[in-house]
Amino acid sequence: MNKLIKSTTALSMSLALAMPTHVAAQADFPDCQLDGSQLRFPCVVEREIFREPEELATLIENRGATAEDTQTTTTQQDGERIIAPSVQGDTEAARLAAEQAQAEEAARIAAEQAQAEEAARIAAEQAAAEEAARIEAEQAAAQDAERAAAEQAERDRIAAEQAAADEAARVAGAQAQAQADAEAAAQLEADRAALEEERRAAREEELAAAAAAAAAAEAGDAEAAVVTEEVKEDQVRASNEEFETGVTGQQAAQSDDDDGLSKFEKALLLGLGAVVVGSILKNGDKVVSRSGDRVVVEDPNGDLRVLKDDDALIRRPGDEVRTETFDDGSSRNIVTKPDGSRIVTIRGRDGTVLRRISIDAQGNEYVLFDDLQQEEQIVVNELPQVQQNTTRVSTTDEDALRAALQAELNAQQQGRFSLRQVREIKQVRALAPELELDAVRFATGSAAIQPEQARSLANIGRTLSQLIARDPSTVILVEGHTDAVGDATYNLALSDRRAETVALALTEYFDVPPENMITQGYGEAALKVPTLDAEPANRRAVVRNITSLLR
Repeated sequence: MNKLIKSTTALSMSLALAMPTHVAAQADFPDCQLDGSQLRFPCVVEREIFREPEELATLIENRGATAEDTQTTTTQQDGERIIAPSVQGDTEAARLAAEQAQAEEAARIAAEQAQAEEAARIAAEQAAAEEAARIEAEQAAAQDAERAAAEQAERDRIAAEQAAADEAARVAGAQAQAQADAEAAAQLEADRAALEEERRAAREEELAAAAAAAAAAEAGDAEAAVVTEEVKEDQVRASNEEFETGVTGQQAAQSDDDDGLSKFEKALLLGLGAVVVGSILKNGDKVVSRSGDRVVVEDPNGDLRVLKDDDALIRRPGDEVRTETFDDGSSRNIVTKPDGSRIVTIRGRDGTVLRRISIDAQGNEYVLFDDLQQEEQIVVNELPQVQQNTTRVSTTDEDALRAALQAELNAQQQGRFSLRQVREIKQVRALAPELELDAVRFATGSAAIQPEQARSLANIGRTLSQLIARDPSTVILVEGHTDAVGDATYNLALSDRRAETVALALTEYFDVPPENMITQGYGEAALKVPTLDAEPANRRAVVRNITSLLR
């Protein structure tokens, strides 16, 4: 045992002597066990690192040999006897340790490799799964897109078919509506034509009756109710005075009787059967407004017409008036002037003047117009297209006014028309030049002219007087117009009153013979400026020389 310790000590000393000094710095690794029991590598001996079991075994062998060289022979022998088995044991242990380490390392490497392979496999499987999921998602998306596209295409097809069906239905409906409208318009036009034909036939019958009554009166054979009176100053209205009633008032003008009807309305009552607003006259017209001096009626076609006493203008203070009313409702008025001249007028049962003859003091007769003759039917579209040029009286001298009033018409248009056609058909009226009395302006709702405004008519007044003096058969149409503000019925009656006022002023201030003037209001039917606003230019009075138009 003592020898063994000595040998071991010697071996340790030999190992210490043989250990490189620089290895001491590697103290971080565990010290190697020189007895062959070392299992963990690397390890350190004397600051030298040993990484493999073989290296440590070699070190142990070398140090054992060195120890033997330094011993005495006896010691060497003893040591050999003692160390040999130890070295062999250490070597075997080192080998076993090395094998164990190798096995462990191999196991570690294998484990790491297996782990890496498993990780790779898992990653591959994950990647494959993700790729499969991606492909599946793409396929699903593609299928969804394809399905959505198919569904959208189907919806588009259905929508297109529906749109086509709707359009076809719309077109068919529009065509049907257009056809229905055309048929309705044609029917309406046919109805209008039929109604107009009925009214024309009735008018011809009425005119024939009036003509027969007038002829019988001329021959002294007619049965008539005769009234003779002298016109007083307080029985006529001056141009600067308002009418006694409102334009559309329900209260009639004051009369001698207490029945509330004016003389004009009494005449209408006799001729047409009624004058109450809402009543239907014998000719089918409906009364829509009355003011004593005027009655506005609406015919079955919806057209408005104003009825009035056309002779009111020619009755002046001092005149003697003989009125002969015949059984058919027509009448003959004979107005005898203080100078002996006479005006003979035949009026229809609605008060409309049909024929007027002027007889001067020397007995010369002038037929101003005669609607008792058969009327020629007019095709409006065949009338000449006239460019209407308006002459403003305030800026035109008398010579120019005279020239405008005496402008010759186309020879084919001369003497073709009745007074009724001139009054009612604007295309016929347009054939005669228009002179606008632009200096005359009426206050809102008023039909009176103040003296200073009346004097602004001097040029046209003198011109008309001279024109009629040279040709007593001259006929002047005085028109009244309003703007489009307010009720059409109101505007029509107001414009007719204003036309009468202008004619009165021309007679009062410039001695224009009243029998040579015909007044007519058109309300808002002929706007100069096409607007619904209160346009002053539309509130105007106009004169035309219609002599050459009349038969």
